[in-house]
Amino acid sequence: MENKPLRIACLEPSATAICLELGLQDCIVGVTHECGPVLDAIEWTQQQHPRPRVLTKSGLTEQQSQLEIHKAIQETSEVALKKANACQPRDAIVEEIPSMYPLVQEEMEAANPTIVFTQDLCSVCAPTTADVRRCLLKSKKNGSGGGGGAVQDAGAVTVVALQPTTLEEVAETFVTIATACGVPERGEQLKQEFLGNLQQLQTAIEMNRDPTKPLPTIFILEWLDPPFDSGHWTYQMMKYACVETARPKTTHKAMEIRWSDVYQADPDLVVVGCCGFDLERNVRDAQSKSVQFQNLRAAKNGRIYAANGDRYIAQPAPSLLQGVALLAQCAYEAEPAVLEAIARLGYDTIGWQKVNVTVSNEKSDLLEYCKSHSFDGVIDDMEDLAGDGTGFAELHKIACMKGELTYTDPATGYSVFTEPAHKQRGKCCGSGCRHCPYSHENVKDKASKIQQPSILYRSQRKDPSHIFSIDTHSNVKVLFFSGGKDSFLTIRSLVRSYNDDEPFGLVLLTTFDASTRVIAHQEVNIDDIIKQASHLDITLIGVPLRRGSGETYMDRVQKGLEVVQASLPSGSEITALVFGDLHLAHIKEWRDKVLSQLSYRLEYPLWKVPNATLLDDLEASQVRCQISGSSCNEVPVGSFFDRNLYSELISREGSGSIDGFGEAGEFHSLARVFDVPREIALGL
Repeated sequence: MENKPLRIACLEPSATAICLELGLQDCIVGVTHECGPVLDAIEWTQQQHPRPRVLTKSGLTEQQSQLEIHKAIQETSEVALKKANACQPRDAIVEEIPSMYPLVQEEMEAANPTIVFTQDLCSVCAPTTADVRRCLLKSKKNGSGGGGGAVQDAGAVTVVALQPTTLEEVAETFVTIATACGVPERGEQLKQEFLGNLQQLQTAIEMNRDPTKPLPTIFILEWLDPPFDSGHWTYQMMKYACVETARPKTTHKAMEIRWSDVYQADPDLVVVGCCGFDLERNVRDAQSKSVQFQNLRAAKNGRIYAANGDRYIAQPAPSLLQGVALLAQCAYEAEPAVLEAIARLGYDTIGWQKVNVTVSNEKSDLLEYCKSHSFDGVIDDMEDLAGDGTGFAELHKIACMKGELTYTDPATGYSVFTEPAHKQRGKCCGSGCRHCPYSHENVKDKASKIQQPSILYRSQRKDPSHIFSIDTHSNVKVLFFSGGKDSFLTIRSLVRSYNDDEPFGLVLLTTFDASTRVIAHQEVNIDDIIKQASHLDITLIGVPLRRGSGETYMDRVQKGLEVVQASLPSGSEITALVFGDLHLAHIKEWRDKVLSQLSYRLEYPLWKVPNATLLDDLEASQVRCQISGSSCNEVPVGSFFDRNLYSELISREGSGSIDGFGEAGEFHSLARVFDVPREIALGL
């Protein structure tokens, strides 16, 4: 680098911020499309000090909702992974791999950097090392540089990947960048100042807070739809801000959670600091989730805050210092001594504000009306649906009673068509509408769109000899099916009873999250369940659970059973509900108490069946059961459940031991029935 002028390309905003702190702005030739705010503080001149080129573009728009962004990221990541895996090793480095933030080849060539700073921490946040090397090699292949300049040989360009996960590692990146740019002493100085200021800030808060009060508990949300908690350095930020996390178990990185996790944590305050969003956007999105927030103790006490999550929480740069001050300012808003101590250290009161998540008077009156007219005997469900009458289901019910064609959604403020409005149309429009009265019969991609219970797969054979056919048997059973080993073994047990006793039809009923399309707890997508049902040729009904609807699990199950009954031939009826429970008495008691209200016989084919017998049957099926979700290190996701794993788990029996079958929810699985011939899988 001695013979070449330093030309820096920063492919993540934190690298840009660090370079500016190091006084390297004259050397920056390229940045990302997200670096605008930090660059605006610099006075750029076209001749002597031109503004750096923008080397990336966004695959998202400002108009997209958080859910739309989440789905777009998932889809792009899946396509990218498939394409990368399909590449030949020698082609993978130059193959065009889809990205949320693709590099602009022409701008990279024109910038002609000698060093590129990027990251490998998160493939969503910025281009990865592999993305950069693909771009550089394509530049070398093209052999042309911007402005007539020669393109740097791909091997001559230094690519530095930053991937800090702690505040100490964030500080170390200051040294990494400075050393790579030939000014190591600047990096070391910035590192020491950063760490020293963290300690100074913590001491100031500790010295001035009310020692008679416990530390405030805080919940940082890095995404709202679906909700994600925070990870990496944020837990250290809480420590330096003299607050405690409300999470019972901290995570290495931000993880998708449920709103019920937030309710159970019961934090003193909530900070909405969604990754990639400024303060204004986070305020707006927090307000859109008023229904989810309003029953929290923090909301009732006026302690829901929004922050510039992009700059002060998610970005591993010196601005995390202000982020720590921000958390403390929110947590100790009622303690002037703390706020004054923070101000004396030079920290501004910026980047955050309190969010009003109370429901408007008009909406509140309607919600109260809904509560007073809710169904009697509603029992809390097993899938964390808030059956409190405060969601859109009751609003829809009232609108239908009044003969109205639309109602206003309490979460978004949008108008939603009611069931009578859809009936006026006379058919399913195929869009997957929230209140479709036609079981989404014209929706093409039902798994990704339906909002109402619908048949996702119907058995193809209709002859009487076909096992479990619902078209030729008047007696139909419904198995509550999660796709895991217990559900699968229940099917095999039903095959034996079918052959030994009176034949019957069978329908698999699967509940899944209407937003994420994932089966609760299983971490399995509904598409996998459809794949299982179609391979086994057993009819499947999907029942979407709609968060924020105000409906209970019972409401949705009953609606699903009505759809099943309507799909049966005349004279056929549902006679039994079947479950794959093994030995947890409290779960069975709940089912016996609640689901018996539906007036169907309840069956438990695997209840108290010895584990050894179940293992023998699983081995006979030749079906491998892959771990899809786990809360314990002993059973990693992606591994397979078998006799060896079972034996290892039961050998550890004692305090805190794991159930050999994961019956207490320690782990969940996907039965890969589609890898085995149908006849063998079913035991025919």
